[in-house]
Amino acid sequence: MKKILFVFSTMFFFTLALSSCKKDKISSNNSNEEYIDLGLPSGTKWKSTNENGNGIGFYFFEEAVRIFGNQLPTKVQFEELKYYCTWTWQNNESCKVTGTNGNFIILPAAGFVDPYEGTTDGDGGGYYWSSTPCVGEEACSYSLLFGEDEGEIWEGVGYFPRNYGLSVRLVQQ
Repeated sequence: MKKILFVFSTMFFFTLALSSCKKDKISSNNSNEEYIDLGLPSGTKWKSTNENGNGIGFYFFEEAVRIFGNQLPTKVQFEELKYYCTWTWQNNESCKVTGTNGNFIILPAAGFVDPYEGTTDGDGGGYYWSSTPCVGEEACSYSLLFGEDEGEIWEGVGYFPRNYGLSVRLVQQ
């Protein structure tokens, strides 16, 4: 009985925490298009906005895979975005990612949901799920990570435990 009560109270706590997270603030130079061609070698097009689902803007990994499937970017697509695009920090809340053809997307730095604290965290950085699981790890997935530190933008592909809530940006081949 204690286990059931613990699980129920934990789920209730996370639901409350998720409902208090800030919503995405998105803009795009291509407002009439849903997917943006950034001129990348693979031909991948990036959706102009984050997925907002229930208005919170964060997804746990299993939920993101179940809902979006092959529309989630792979680790390789995140690496291509990192290496072929120019990243510009904007107003301490997002990165403008400009492709080789001059088109751009805006990635909000919404942080992530910490499952242990049930709060939004991330020191103003952006954290996005990929569909690529970590090699040799059962409980993590590769993720796009970016932020600003003392005037310098940092971006890269790292990994996050799957029980965290991260943002989702979809792709189209």
